[in-house]
Amino acid sequence: MSKPPQKPGLNTPTSRTTNGGPPLTRAATAAKAASSAPIQPAVQTVNSDRVDATRTSPVTIQPGNANTSQLSTYCIIAEMLAAVIKSGKLDTPTKQSVEKVIKVAKEAKVKEEARALSSGEKGKVSAIRDAVLADLVNLHKALDKGIVQVQQSCDVIIENTSKVMKDVEEAKTGTKDLACKVNKVTDAADKIASDNSSYQDALLSKPMMSNRDSADPRILSDMDRKAKQILVDIYDKDENNILTKSLTSIIDKANKAIAIIQDKCKPKDVKVVAALKMRGQAILLTLNSKEAVKWISEPYNEPEFANEFSAEAHIRERTYNLIVPRVPITFDPSESTNLREVEEANSLSYRVIRKARWIKPIERRRPEQTHAYAILSLTSVESANTLIRDGLVICGTKVRPTKQKHKPLQCMKCRRWGHLAVECPSEKDVCGNCGKEHQHM
Repeated sequence: MSKPPQKPGLNTPTSRTTNGGPPLTRAATAAKAASSAPIQPAVQTVNSDRVDATRTSPVTIQPGNANTSQLSTYCIIAEMLAAVIKSGKLDTPTKQSVEKVIKVAKEAKVKEEARALSSGEKGKVSAIRDAVLADLVNLHKALDKGIVQVQQSCDVIIENTSKVMKDVEEAKTGTKDLACKVNKVTDAADKIASDNSSYQDALLSKPMMSNRDSADPRILSDMDRKAKQILVDIYDKDENNILTKSLTSIIDKANKAIAIIQDKCKPKDVKVVAALKMRGQAILLTLNSKEAVKWISEPYNEPEFANEFSAEAHIRERTYNLIVPRVPITFDPSESTNLREVEEANSLSYRVIRKARWIKPIERRRPEQTHAYAILSLTSVESANTLIRDGLVICGTKVRPTKQKHKPLQCMKCRRWGHLAVECPSEKDVCGNCGKEHQHM
């Protein structure tokens, strides 16, 4: 088959083959040359193969890291393919293929630039994270050091507080001992002052017989028994009320309460030997000595014993009542200052007069009345006996008090003894004399 004639003025491109394969086009040859071209470390100018050198611009490659080299390679490829398209010697399909390659190269370039930018931002974030972590470590160390200092300060404060509490307990014990010694010295001084007499008076005075020697032994025994007793008021309303227990349990509870009290002035072998339940929610305890009663009645021992014996219990003081005649009505028994003045005027102990009251109500007095009868309650039998013997000065008037005699209670309804009319039993009751029922009128 003969070759077609060539048109004049046109050059037919020579076909190139690769290893005996099909002939390569000019665009394919240029792309292959661009891809196989080595990247030099120095600045290098690359032109397309068999392309008009006047219409192509040189591409400059700068040396750098791997990302920069890769980006430069994409740029070289894109520029070389663009130069091939600008030559105008490619057919339409080949031109479209080259444009697609250029587009892919540009997209790869954008992705690599974004990846490089992301790598730089990650580096900055890592640096910020390291700085924040270092600040947190320093802050943790500072807080740890401050906590250790605060803990050490708290330990020192606790230790000092324990020492102060120990000193307070020792001071409290010393105060009790001092108060006990002061009471003993005061009693001794009062005894010396009351017994003070001159040698001449002792010689001239006749020996007097003691009233105690001539007194009835039963009266003396009764006085000693009363001196060993204390009356405890019970206010506990719970199921564990001590009044519901037996007398043996009450005595054991009282002895346990006494054993708990720690006092250097405590007499030896203090114990309760008898107990008796009284009317009006009270218990009468009999101790083994007068000294034990006096020791329990001390202001700092009484509440401790009462609280340990029964909740909200209270030791009632034994009072001795005196009937005082012809007391001026200017005296006000309700004022404690008036009672203290009477004690001072008669050389009595402080607060020995517990209370005072009029026998007849004030509203029942006559208009012209100037004096009335009163009752004084004293806590000391010695003071009461002294006032009965020597008399009493009250509001400038000398009076002679007498002992109040206790009369048995008589019911005004049934005329029996031992209860009042408001406490009288039912209308029919068994007579204690004849054993028969009588109708109350």
